[in-house]
Amino acid sequence: MKDSKHSKILVIDDNPRVRSFIKSALEEEGFVYIEAEDGWTAMSLVEEESPDLVVLDIMLEDERMGGLDVCKKIREKGFRMPIIFLTVKDRAEEPFFMKRAFQLGGDDYISKREELRKIEQRMGLVPSELLERKSDIDELLARINARLQKVDSEKEFGDNFRIDLTSRMVEKKHEGRWEEVHLTQTEFSLLEILLRKPGSPVGKIELMSQAGIDGEGSLQNHIMRLRRKLESDPGMPEYILTYHGIGYRFGKRE
Repeated sequence: MKDSKHSKILVIDDNPRVRSFIKSALEEEGFVYIEAEDGWTAMSLVEEESPDLVVLDIMLEDERMGGLDVCKKIREKGFRMPIIFLTVKDRAEEPFFMKRAFQLGGDDYISKREELRKIEQRMGLVPSELLERKSDIDELLARINARLQKVDSEKEFGDNFRIDLTSRMVEKKHEGRWEEVHLTQTEFSLLEILLRKPGSPVGKIELMSQAGIDGEGSLQNHIMRLRRKLESDPGMPEYILTYHGIGYRFGKRE
């Protein structure tokens, strides 16, 4: 799991009160906080700081680059960090609007308290608009932690294949599209054991013991099938490498 003290969160919102409230909560939890009040500043920070996660006001009031535009730009530039939208309840209930947000690359959302805003307006108060109850900020923190944990479990290897250790999902790119690769329980166990020690050799006895394999011949057969399913050229593997005299290791071939 990624240590939150090393996770950098970019908050993009044009409301300084919102940014201030979220800043206090994130820093209290040990996150590194950076902020932007408009789309152009946000994009500069994305490129300069490479944040681990973005919290983005979907209704960002920026004529040049609104919330959805920022999301689109982030993905067009190839950044893959999770994006959590802040949205008012009314917007969250508009399926076409939210569908568009996710199509552009958003990962999650949390609703602002629109009801509180309306009450404050009726009372003639300055609207705070969101996240000023402990339960609200706890929900945001929970979403952030969940997304960071998911990122930490996902491993992508160039244009070849990617693995999510939490969901046990393995995908391989075929003709420009990601397609699921079906591994047996033993094959996935072998892959997971190797991934836990990237670049380091894992002995045959350790592999057989942890994956429940009986005999070196059976181990070799499982490794061969794993290479056929994942490697572009199983005869000259790039990632699942033989470490002669010891066992196997997972690492990019030099």
